[in-house]
Amino acid sequence: MSEKNAEPPPTTKIRSFLDRSLSTVIIWSIMSVAFIIGKPEILMVIFSGLALMALVEYFKLFSTIGFRRFRWQTYGVSVAYLSLLFAPILGFEPAWLAELDGLAVALLVTLVVLRRLQSPLEGVRTLDEIAATIFGFIYCILLFSFVAKVLMLPLNDVDGNQSAHFYILYLVAVTKFTDIGAYAIGSLFGRDKMIPHISPGKTWQGFAGAILIAFITSFVCYFTFGSKIPIITPLHAAILGVLLSLVAVLGDLAESILKRSLQAKDSGHTMPGIGGFLDLIDSVIFTAPLFYIYLLIFS
Repeated sequence: MSEKNAEPPPTTKIRSFLDRSLSTVIIWSIMSVAFIIGKPEILMVIFSGLALMALVEYFKLFSTIGFRRFRWQTYGVSVAYLSLLFAPILGFEPAWLAELDGLAVALLVTLVVLRRLQSPLEGVRTLDEIAATIFGFIYCILLFSFVAKVLMLPLNDVDGNQSAHFYILYLVAVTKFTDIGAYAIGSLFGRDKMIPHISPGKTWQGFAGAILIAFITSFVCYFTFGSKIPIITPLHAAILGVLLSLVAVLGDLAESILKRSLQAKDSGHTMPGIGGFLDLIDSVIFTAPLFYIYLLIFS
């Protein structure tokens, strides 16, 4: 079959675009309500819920039961980790919380090894199952937790009021509009395949659109609520618009590697046109750590 014949018909693209747009509007409406309320506890619950649902979908991607053997240990460690991540907001901040990431990984590895002692070894597949479990925790929980870590940074607006949630808004806006730019421009003008062996639908035109829309979104945020995010000057807005878009595309490709390796089209079907929770946060998983480091350096 030729590449031209393999392309979906225009009506399918339009329907997919409409579904994706509706899901995006619903998601942003929920985020806006939580943002207007402005309680960090509510935002933390939302982010924790997204991380846990993404982890559930991650394990569902594996059709072989062995690769889900340790999921309950992972769920338990993830809930404990995310709960302790809330601790500073609730006034509980012992010194060992600074080592929470390493402690969580160490605990999970210990529990996984203890669980594996109960079953006969299966050669290299045994190590593959353990590696897949640890990767799932790091990918869905640890990396995405940098969103919460940004929220807990001592960031203030020009009047001295706490404004970390505005930095979260900036991060999510630039990251997700990168996805929207790539999808919209790629659907309309995409011709040259970018990395067909990883993601056949992505094109260089979509990649350029992703950077352009992210760059514009960065400045829209700056001009809309720049006084709330004083660290981000026009120069920072330009740099971050490009950096975050590049890393967002990498995050999307990382999930494509995962899904293509496991022969899955979407991680789930919760949101029409988008897929599952993992499809929703895949790019933020990569942009959040970068943004966190950026803020640490320049704050």
